[in-house]
Amino acid sequence: MVTKLIKHELYAIGRVIVYFAVALLGLAVLMRIMFAVAPASPFSGLLLLLYVYAVLAMLISAFWLSIARFYRPLFTGEGYFTLSMPVTADQLIWSKLLSAIVAEAFAVVVCVLSGCIFLIGLDNAVLTEIWLVLSEAFSQLGLIMQYDPLYIVEIICLFLTSLPMNLLIFYLILSLAQLCTNHRIGMAFLIGFAFSMGLSIVNTCILIPVFMAIPSPHAAIWVQIILNLVVDVACFLIVRYILRNKVNLIV
Repeated sequence: MVTKLIKHELYAIGRVIVYFAVALLGLAVLMRIMFAVAPASPFSGLLLLLYVYAVLAMLISAFWLSIARFYRPLFTGEGYFTLSMPVTADQLIWSKLLSAIVAEAFAVVVCVLSGCIFLIGLDNAVLTEIWLVLSEAFSQLGLIMQYDPLYIVEIICLFLTSLPMNLLIFYLILSLAQLCTNHRIGMAFLIGFAFSMGLSIVNTCILIPVFMAIPSPHAAIWVQIILNLVVDVACFLIVRYILRNKVNLIV
């Protein structure tokens, strides 16, 4: 059932985000042509500015659509249909979370592909500088793998625990906001602001001093991994409880 839900979510997100992808890739091709023909023209500079905005729009749209696909089918009038389906709250959360991660990964891949299109035929000196930077980065990575491979495992674990955290926090904010009968969007902004301020205070007053006091870098990374897991699990459980017991479909 989760697989079917993910397919439905990806279709709903994909039919919108594909327009952003086509526009970004088309703009990258046009910019590549213009920089090959007239790199110093004002139109080339304008295209470069539009390309930067298009990359930002691609990334933001993937995240925004993922959030919208959580809120609208569950906490608006569509919720009467969604919550009547023979699926559990866990399946709904997992399907929306995994499809959101896939959508964001797709957005990143499209942005990288558009950058590659722009780099085709670029000045060899610029490509050489880029290659030197990448070679240095891979060289450092190779040294880490050779002398302390545990760092690679820790970085992968840290990435995997950090990846769903922002989405789950937004899911929690929207779930708490829908408990209100009126002004849900406004309440979501207020709750989000309160979350942001609270996390900033905790990070500044507690987490940074704790991390600085930990003598081992490995221990500091594992503390961060554990904290990420705690946040992920707590957000998931609270959202699941609200979906099971506290959904307010007054619209």
